[in-house]
Amino acid sequence: MSNILDKIFLDKKVELVTVKRKLSVQDIKTKIANSIFKVRDVKKLLQSNAGSSIIAEVKLRTPFKGDLLKNADPINIAKTYADNGAVALSILTESTHFGGSLEILEKARMHVDIPLLRKDFIFDDYQVYEAKAFGADFFLLIATWLDKNHLADLLLLGDELGLPALVETHNEKDMEKAVEAGASILGINNRDLTTGKTDLDISRRLVPMALQVAGSLIICESGIHSRGEIDEFEELGAHSFLVGESLMTSEDIGKKLKEFIGDRKISAKN
Repeated sequence: MSNILDKIFLDKKVELVTVKRKLSVQDIKTKIANSIFKVRDVKKLLQSNAGSSIIAEVKLRTPFKGDLLKNADPINIAKTYADNGAVALSILTESTHFGGSLEILEKARMHVDIPLLRKDFIFDDYQVYEAKAFGADFFLLIATWLDKNHLADLLLLGDELGLPALVETHNEKDMEKAVEAGASILGINNRDLTTGKTDLDISRRLVPMALQVAGSLIICESGIHSRGEIDEFEELGAHSFLVGESLMTSEDIGKKLKEFIGDRKISAKN
């Protein structure tokens, strides 16, 4: 086991065996057929804002920093994000290392009316069906860990279910793989998931590369701490920003979110 990312995926594989015994694929498909949830047009909504587009993340802890906010109510946080202008929410559903769950995703879906990203370590068709069944509007795929054909297969299944995937990249090789697999929502993660280290130069290198892909939606992830950084990456061409720790650890989550969104977004909504 070479790094924390490998460990998380290995743990997820072990966990999934038990999950499938409790709820079969057919059970999941039945849940989808009976679902009252309607999938939102993620790409349209993320690009329709007059100002900055922030995907606010509900993340209770990380394997790198431990608890981010003790005794937190994830649903109240989700509602705070939605009430203060987030264009979408990212919901961590990995339990062992991040303290999330599919139940949080499903409850959030019942309380907010903006797109929800299922953020997890997805490698199996079953998990894509789960995302749909529990109320996600799009789901995360990590290019660093998945090979091109595997990535393409999961993207195709998502398309069949009406769920686009945010394909997360961290370097040029990841970006090439994501594009070749057919991804159109391209995430650029400034955090190295094998070490936890964050470097904004990752986005400075990869945003111009992603812009060469016609019709792509570019999402800058991790390491955003100020409005000035958002301004910089918008100038480079980023369309949206996924922000978690800076919000979860702030004294006033709603105020911090509005700072990231900026006056342009707030005035556009009024």
